[in-house]
Amino acid sequence: MKHDPASLIAGLHLTFDPGPSVKTRRTLGAAINAFNARTAPLDLERFALLLRDDAGKLAAGLSGALSWSWLFVDALWVSDQLRGRGIGRALMAGAEDYARTKHCHSAWLDTFQARGFYEQLGYERFGVLDDYPPGQSRHFLRKRLRPAQGSLPG
Repeated sequence: MKHDPASLIAGLHLTFDPGPSVKTRRTLGAAINAFNARTAPLDLERFALLLRDDAGKLAAGLSGALSWSWLFVDALWVSDQLRGRGIGRALMAGAEDYARTKHCHSAWLDTFQARGFYEQLGYERFGVLDDYPPGQSRHFLRKRLRPAQGSLPG
């Protein structure tokens, strides 16, 4: 490899893993969290809102994380046959309500297909990656969940 950090220190060996295991990814994540904890201790709670049919099959759902007073929505999905019935809006509202009970002030997410949906819910774009995926753009959006400290009620 052209840029081999192992060449800088004797006894280290660089390998390439085209399919890192869950264990490897968790080990790296834990090491990063331990490093970051020196200045900003990990504050993370994961949750999901799941809509299932009578047979227990997933029909819609949202997964998210609460961290450092922010809600991050990492996945929102509604089955094709249920779209357009307000289920996505209801799941988002439920997640935002839950985040408020946990003292979150804001929410954020990223999307490349549903920007308009989130903007209708009050989210605003704060960043974009063009050509990710190719020919499209990944939009990063945020929304204030409660007034900023010190602001006066409108």
